[in-house]
Amino acid sequence: MKLKIFSIVWAVIYLSFGLGLLFIPIQLMAIFGVTLDSDGIMMARILGAALTAYGLTFWLNRNLPATDKAWHNLLLTSFIYNIVVIPIMLIAVLDGVTNAMGWMPFGQHIFLAATFGYFTFRN
Repeated sequence: MKLKIFSIVWAVIYLSFGLGLLFIPIQLMAIFGVTLDSDGIMMARILGAALTAYGLTFWLNRNLPATDKAWHNLLLTSFIYNIVVIPIMLIAVLDGVTNAMGWMPFGQHIFLAATFGYFTFRN
């Protein structure tokens, strides 16, 4: 597996959700059966800004050599983030906070954790 290819995949995933939450939070969250009030819209946009920045980080670093120390730190923190989010998403789906579409981001976080973990701990 090539780090550059996965960096692009990660960028696309984070940018798509980040930009969606930033610019159309009500419509995006409605797909998952979540209704946002004004407080939720603000929080969704803050998360969207963070995910957009996260996606841009992967996009801008995609050409760095895999041996660069910055990669290890970015991959490790990304692995930890996704490991922490997995049970949060699972509880949200099982408690009915989201509809069945909530399994999609749950699965994405498992995919992200697995790929970040692979590149973090492969050596």
